[in-house]
Amino acid sequence: MHEGNHSVFLKKGHYLAPKYQTANFDDLLVGVTKYKSPTATGVWHSHEKPMISFVLYGSNTEYRKGKITERTAGSVNYYHAYEQHKNEYRQFPSKHISLELDAAFLTKYHYTEEHIEFAVKNSQEAAFTFLKLMNEALADDIQSPHSVEMLFIDFIENRSISHEDTPLPLWMKTVRDVLNDRWNETISLNELAHHVAVHPTTISKYFRRYFRCTLGEYTRKLKVKRSFEIMRNANYSLTETAFMCGFSDQSHFTRTFKAMTGCLPKDYLKF
Repeated sequence: MHEGNHSVFLKKGHYLAPKYQTANFDDLLVGVTKYKSPTATGVWHSHEKPMISFVLYGSNTEYRKGKITERTAGSVNYYHAYEQHKNEYRQFPSKHISLELDAAFLTKYHYTEEHIEFAVKNSQEAAFTFLKLMNEALADDIQSPHSVEMLFIDFIENRSISHEDTPLPLWMKTVRDVLNDRWNETISLNELAHHVAVHPTTISKYFRRYFRCTLGEYTRKLKVKRSFEIMRNANYSLTETAFMCGFSDQSHFTRTFKAMTGCLPKDYLKF
C-alpha cells in the first residue's frame, strides 16, 4: 500500500489496537494500547495530536518517511500531528504507552514540537519517564494530573534544544557507541580513554555536559533498558536477568530498577 492512500485518521484518544485505555489529564492524554494475540496490523494512519509512543513490551516494525525502524521494548518515538506511518507487529503480546499533546500544553509552556521531538530523540530518560507516567496514570488520584504534567515538563527541560551546548565531538560519539555496544560489560574509564585516544580526565570533564549524567549512571540506564525485554522471557528469573544485565546481584538490580522507573521489576512484569 502506498503511503498516503487509504490512510486512517485517528482522533484524540483513538487507536488501531483491538484493546486500549485512555486517561485524560487536562492538556495531556495517556493511552495504553495492547495487542494480546496475533492479529492483522500494518495499516497506514495518522493522529490528530502530536504523540509520543513507548514500547512497554513486544516489538513492531515501523514504516514512515521512507524509513523502516525496528521498535523493541524500551523504544520511544515521536510522531507529529497528521504524520503518516504504519506498524507491523512481530511479537505478541505487545503493549505500548502513548502520550498525546494538546496545542494548549505547548502554548502554556512556550514549547514547540521541535522541543519535544528533540527531547525524545536525545534522552536516555525517555523510557523511564514513560514508566513513571504510567504509574501516575494508574494511581488515578487527585494529584495524578499535576504529577503527569510535572514529570513530562521535567523530562523536556532536561533535554530541550535551548539547553543543548554543542554537537557531540567524534571521540565522544565513539565513547557512546562503545558503551552501547558493550552495555552488559564493566568498562573502566581508562579502557574507554585508551579506546578513543583521549585522556581519562577529558572524558570525566565532558561526559556530564553531553549526557546530563555520570558515566556510572549512563551505563546503569543502558542495563535497565535492556532488562525490559529480558524479563519478559519466561526462561529467566530475576536473578538471572540481573546477572545477564551486568548487575552484581538481584538486590542491586532491583534497587537500580526502582530508582530509575519508579516501580519494582516484579511490578513491571504485571503491566
